Amino acid sequence: MNIQSILLGLLMQKSMSGYELKKVFSISFSYFSGLSFGSIYPALKKMAQQGLITMRLEIQENAPNKKVYSITEAGKDQFHALLKQPVQADRFRSEFLSRLFFFSHLEKGERVALVSTYLESIREEQQHLEAARPEVKTLADPFQRECLLFGIRMKAAMAENVEKTLKALKKI
Repeated sequence: MNIQSILLGLLMQKSMSGYELKKVFSISFSYFSGLSFGSIYPALKKMAQQGLITMRLEIQENAPNKKVYSITEAGKDQFHALLKQPVQADRFRSEFLSRLFFFSHLEKGERVALVSTYLESIREEQQHLEAARPEVKTLADPFQRECLLFGIRMKAAMAENVEKTLKALKKI
C-alpha cells in the first residue's frame, strides 16, 4: 500500500490531526511499510486537493492550532476500491543481503562483526514488537493484532536466518 492508502485507512477509523496520524503510523507501520512518516504531510495536502479528505482547523488555547483531517465519501470509496484489489507479492529489499553479496571484500572479523551487529538490531526490533503486544492486544482489532503477530514471527525467522548465516561466516 502507498502512503495515501494507509492514511485513508487510518482516517476510516476516526478523524485525526497530522500529529496523531504520525504517531499511529510510526507505531503501526514503520516496521513493514517501508514508508517514512516524512511523506505524511505532502500526502495529506495532495489528498485534500483531490477531495479524498477534508481539513478543519481546531483552535486551541495555550497551544498551536491543530489541523484535523477527516475522510470524505470519495476517500472512503477510493480506500475500499484499493483494499479490494488483488494483493501483489511483496518485493523484498535488503541492505543486509546487498552487502553480504560483496563480503569477499572484507576480512573475516569485519564480516562477523557486521552480521553480529545486524543480528542484534533484529533482536531489538523483536523486543520492541513484543513490548507492544499487550497494548495492541487491548486496543487493536483482530486483524491489527494478527499484523503484529505476523511481524513478530517474521522477525524471529529473520533472526534465525541471520544466526545461520553468522555461523556459516565463522566457518569461512
